[in-house]
Amino acid sequence: MPDSQQARTAPGILYYDPNPTTAKLATASLRLAGYEVYNASGQRDAVAMFKLHGASGDNTIVALLLDASTDPAISAGVLRDLVRLPGAADIPGILIVSRRNPNPIPAAAALPTVRRPFSSPALLKVVNATVGSVDSARLPSDMDAIPDQRQVQLQRLLEKHFPGTSLEDEAIAGLLRDLEGSEELPKPAGAQSMTIDLAATRLASVLEMLSDDGVTGVLSLQSDGRESRLHLDGGKLRLAEYYGDDEDLKLGRFVVEGGFMRDDELEAFIRNRDPQNRPLGQRLVEAGFITPGELAQVLIAQAREITCHLLTFNEGAAGFCPLEKLEAIAASGAEAGKVALPVSEALLDGLRRIDENATMGPHMPDVDDVFVRDDAKVSRMAREVLAKEELDVLELVNGRNSVKEIARRTRTGTFAVARIVYRLSKSNIVRRRVTPITV
Repeated sequence: MPDSQQARTAPGILYYDPNPTTAKLATASLRLAGYEVYNASGQRDAVAMFKLHGASGDNTIVALLLDASTDPAISAGVLRDLVRLPGAADIPGILIVSRRNPNPIPAAAALPTVRRPFSSPALLKVVNATVGSVDSARLPSDMDAIPDQRQVQLQRLLEKHFPGTSLEDEAIAGLLRDLEGSEELPKPAGAQSMTIDLAATRLASVLEMLSDDGVTGVLSLQSDGRESRLHLDGGKLRLAEYYGDDEDLKLGRFVVEGGFMRDDELEAFIRNRDPQNRPLGQRLVEAGFITPGELAQVLIAQAREITCHLLTFNEGAAGFCPLEKLEAIAASGAEAGKVALPVSEALLDGLRRIDENATMGPHMPDVDDVFVRDDAKVSRMAREVLAKEELDVLELVNGRNSVKEIARRTRTGTFAVARIVYRLSKSNIVRRRVTPITV
């Protein structure tokens, strides 16, 4: 609650958002722009906030920012309860919507919108224009036809768990009041504290927030059959697990890339199955191929690459599970102080890669693309013109190896190979192979 004279006179935004992650990010941007933000995560909070700071309170609320992308029905219920309060229909409103559903509340279609995912400048542009204009659309006054969605949801839950149960609206309303009046039940240990829709919220923003808060826990992600778990502790990434078909994210690549083993040595070692199903890193240390310190270097390199890969996800879901201490699989490296990649470093690398992707644009080689080397042009070039990694890739460009196959053989990762092939193609040293069409 504001306690300074400046805060009390700052224009207030009543911000309803049931997702604490997105709410925190947007709130920070609004406060940096000079607004006082009154956060509400439910109908009761929103009504209480407006009574305190709306027309019948200190009158500091100048606009409503309403998230309607998560659950439009619930948001419509919040809006219905607000416009019944004195003075609420006289303030402008802004809806946060999704790209899939740009008009989630038909009765409020006249309100300006911000589409998820949005940047801070995009949000502030709409908020500033809405607050600063006398012609901004006001909140709709006719919302009585919209039922109380809390009661609708409660009735659905009763029917789901107690088939055949049907209560009158008055009984449902009384039960709802009793539930809201009771203290919040504590969450069981290991329960997720938040869930994120990656189509609406950028993963980089989530990682930045978790890093700033210095929390300990596991961030789990799922997207298109791929899964990952990031073990976080005090702003550092302690371990990154990845489950998918991406060959260049597996631990072996970083063992070879770090110069700790040759590719043929690693392949021979992996072929010998472990009856105890120990992690590959543990097996390599116990067999004497690498030291614990070298394993830490490998795990940091893998965590960096996995994070860069995850930042490209633009759909799927993520959830954070806070923990009192790290899981055993990540704790050993953390206790020794060896496996510790600052989240800020991983984010910087990932964002650089996203920028490089944007630079290459449609010319960026795909993992299944095959390129052909122009031997005549290569023969006329001085060998020292090309860097070692470029020579290594160029030798494998033969009209048969795909980008993915070259990455597997060089153990340098598909993105690194794609970046090199892009440079070589722009220099007209290689060209994409075109399969002839038979007519």
